Parts: sequence; C-alpha cells; structure tokens
Amino acid sequence: MSASAIVLLGPPASGKGTQGRLLAKEKMLSYFSTGKQLRQEVKVGSLLGKEAEPYLVTGHYVPDELALALATAWIRKVKGGWVLDGFPRTLPQAEELDQALGVDSDCLRALLMEGPVAELERRVTDRRECTGCPWTGTKVQAEAFGGACPSCGGRLGQRDDDDLENFRQRLKVFEELTLPVAEYYEQSGRLLRIWGVGTPAEVFKRVKSELA
Repeated sequence: MSASAIVLLGPPASGKGTQGRLLAKEKMLSYFSTGKQLRQEVKVGSLLGKEAEPYLVTGHYVPDELALALATAWIRKVKGGWVLDGFPRTLPQAEELDQALGVDSDCLRALLMEGPVAELERRVTDRRECTGCPWTGTKVQAEAFGGACPSCGGRLGQRDDDDLENFRQRLKVFEELTLPVAEYYEQSGRLLRIWGVGTPAEVFKRVKSELA
C-alpha cells in the first residue's frame, strides 16, 4: 500500500514523532509536527504562539481554525509527499483536510499508534527534546550527551507539558476528540493500526510492513 500523504494519530508519548521522522527519511517525504511548531511559536512569542499558549499549558487542543491554518499553510508549500504529526486531531480537521486534498485524499493513510497507558506515562516523564531541532530521546541519553543535542548542539530538556497531570488531561482529550478521527479513517479503509511498544526500530518495522 503506497501512500504519498500520511497522518500520524496517537495519544501523547505513543511514538508519533519518532516514527514520523523515520518514515519521512525512509520514503524521502517532508515531515511536519504541528505540536513542535506550536511550541516554537510560543517560545518566540509570535501572535500565533500567544493564541496557542493557554491551550498548550492546560493540555487542551488549539482551536480547529488555528490548527487548520498552520497545517494547510505548510502543505501548500510542500513539493511531493509528506508526513503530518499531530494533525488532524479532531473530526472537523480531518474533513477539512480531505476537502483540501480533493481527489488526492484517496492516497492518504492514517497511522494510529497504540500502547498501554502505563508505558505512555513512563515515556512522557522520561522524554527529552532539543529546543533547536527535532531530536527526541530519553533522560539517560540527554545526560550522556551532557545536555547538548548530538544533532545540532542545542539544549536538551523536558517539555513544559511533560508531567503526569498534563499527560492525563491530554490523554482524555485524545480519547474524546481524536479517536473519532481514527474511526473516520477506518470507515474509509485508510487507517493502519500500529502497536507502538518496543524499540523504535521494532516499531518502525511494523510501520513499514503495514505500508508495504
């Protein structure tokens, strides 16, 4: 099953970002994380960031119109296939994306990353990210690198929203708003379920098998 447009769905810490970057590199697709971009907008204090910040710090999704504007603006600039991490997150977003793609929506595949809540909680408290590039790893890895990103030299740290209380709120929102998106894609035969437990290489092997 060949796909030139891939969206990644899943609860917090399910491995969307890691698998999305691996997939983009393997298939030479463009990759975009809406969450990463929104956090960057907050960091630089842009108008978009100021609008998004109250939602991000409380574990809620940003309004549909804001997410749509961010994602569709990026898609319009991309040449060739792409991987979207963190969009669509609501049913209206999925429907609007299909309308924007038109006949090309048949080429879209949605990957739903799945895993037990206990494992997701462990990951979210252990996760470390670079403030300057897409690198993501663990606390042990960050300490081994002396807090400096092995990819760009930027600072490694914990995301502001990576605490258990925020995680549980985000998980609740995911179950209420994003699981219907998975059902939407499943009804049209475009959903692929991926068991996200294991090493990144093991999970990626499953991803490639489903997309083969």
